[in-house]
Amino acid sequence: MKKKLRSDLKNQGEESFELDLSPMLALMVCLIPIMLLSTEFVRVVIIESPLPQVVQRVIEQDRQQTERQVSITLAMTEKGFDLQVSRSGRVVRRWQGPKKEDKSWDLEGLHRELVSVKTEHPQVFRLDLRPGSGVAYNDIVQVIDEARVAKDEAVRFQVVDEQTQETAETQLMFPDVLFGNLLEG
Repeated sequence: MKKKLRSDLKNQGEESFELDLSPMLALMVCLIPIMLLSTEFVRVVIIESPLPQVVQRVIEQDRQQTERQVSITLAMTEKGFDLQVSRSGRVVRRWQGPKKEDKSWDLEGLHRELVSVKTEHPQVFRLDLRPGSGVAYNDIVQVIDEARVAKDEAVRFQVVDEQTQETAETQLMFPDVLFGNLLEG
């Protein structure tokens, strides 16, 4: 009986086979360069634009303020824009820009109003944006682009560094956009 068991074990060991991995290696040799080339097209690049040091310092001072004297809030609703400027918690200026007849946003009117607000408050670089739940992402991006920089080359805003009393002119309006209704749901 022991002899028969040993011979069965020997026969089982002889039935092994070799696995041919050359097609799998050929596939990997082709796929790896394709994957490496495709990742080059997905690179994200940040373009830094140089600002005068005075403007950078004033923007940093505005970012570090915990209690704001002046706050600018822009709500995007189904009806249009609602821009409010508050000083010490009280609304001192309000502008409502309805949508156009073709239901598109009045971006030109918004830009004119933002330029006017920035002219009155050149030291403020933050805009609280409150888009409604039905507002498309592309519309939000367009509004942020309208608020960032003055389109007209002749429009300049004079900013003063409070610490050094240096002044500079810039076209930047509201580069810091904060989503004010993020936690509301």
